[in-house]
Amino acid sequence: MSSPPSATPNGDFQARLNRVADARAPIDANKVDVPVIPDWKENFKYPAAIVGAALVGMLAVLISRYVRFQLLGGSLAGEDADITMMIDGCIAAACSFALFGMMRFSGPEFKAAQSVGIAIVILCMHNLVHAMPSVFKVAFSQEWTENVVAYTEPNSILFRGISFALSEPASEAAASPTIRRAGKL
Repeated sequence: MSSPPSATPNGDFQARLNRVADARAPIDANKVDVPVIPDWKENFKYPAAIVGAALVGMLAVLISRYVRFQLLGGSLAGEDADITMMIDGCIAAACSFALFGMMRFSGPEFKAAQSVGIAIVILCMHNLVHAMPSVFKVAFSQEWTENVVAYTEPNSILFRGISFALSEPASEAAASPTIRRAGKL
């Protein structure tokens, strides 16, 4: 059982609290202040690096196709569309991974983002040519640009030399009969 409360406070307890506070004072003074909410800049870096990896992959395909055009000429799909796609993909992957490796980013998520960027531009670069033919006439040639516009369909995916339309053309009369479309070979 405990004793009944006394009219005067116990001074020993307060003295003990003061001794513990004095002993903890140096420890509390050396504590590092940890922010509860992370800095928004740190949270922004990771998604920006993922997007940057995809953009590096996309740029690598554009550069590899430009170099291939300057060295060999030819069309967007080449004589054999399968081999041309693989060559563009391999050259772009090598350039992209070398360039991004110099930026000291590593990890499977960055390599996946680069691969997605490479695949997107390999399959959809002709849409850029349809959207900005004047830029591609300067970079490649007028003949090459006109060839791409004539033999590919806008708003489509070009896979193995066949256009897979993402939307229907304005009219069938406007669509060129030389375009190889999926389902209408």
